[in-house]
Amino acid sequence: MDLGLTGWRVLVTGAGSGIGRAIAQGFVDEGARVVACGRNPDHAVPDGVVGAVHADLTAEGATEGVISTAVGHLGGLDTVIAAAGGAVTGTVESASDETWATGLDLNLLSVMRLLRAAVPHLRERGGRIVVVSALSAREPRANHVVSNVSKAGAAALAKSLSRELAQDAILANCLAPGRIRSAQLDRAYPDDKARAEFAEANIPLQRFGRPDEAVPAALLLGSPRNTYITGQTLGVDGGMAWTI
Repeated sequence: MDLGLTGWRVLVTGAGSGIGRAIAQGFVDEGARVVACGRNPDHAVPDGVVGAVHADLTAEGATEGVISTAVGHLGGLDTVIAAAGGAVTGTVESASDETWATGLDLNLLSVMRLLRAAVPHLRERGGRIVVVSALSAREPRANHVVSNVSKAGAAALAKSLSRELAQDAILANCLAPGRIRSAQLDRAYPDDKARAEFAEANIPLQRFGRPDEAVPAALLLGSPRNTYITGQTLGVDGGMAWTI
């Protein structure tokens, strides 16, 4: 299927590694014009992007600056993929107010500020929003209460935007990845045996996913070929979620 992405103007955050990087590369490969945003300047963004920007999206004014830079490179904006974020460990009893503030800013408030700055540009010809949340938004992980709550908030934000922006022909959806291989996940499951034991017990496909396996869903939801899917959270989890 031709997704109509040739020349499509796309911003991808979290594009320095993992799922965000894979998604940015996927849009480039489909002919989109991509600006890639990553936090760590030591992490190379994909080849073929129109522009790259390194920013801590939790810093004051950072999201507005990223949107301004992207629009400057692209001459407008058609799709925003909000893939920046991360896991924050802790329980209700152990997580401090500072930990809560940090996690909510990382996974929810920075996403809200990014999309708030992007919406006026997306209105120009009806854009697409894809928020990358996590399986834990629907199936909370033990010892990750801050991540669970903030990722659930990000999914709720996408749903809210789907209602608020429908009249502007802006479609907003959410991806909820499960256990996707990353440096962070490999630290939690440091050897093949640990990964295999967890996957056998918890994932119907009996393996962890790869970052590129989240790309087809992101491309479809973020493309002009998506004309009637909005307000949805799509799991990319090997069948791990029990909710429907």
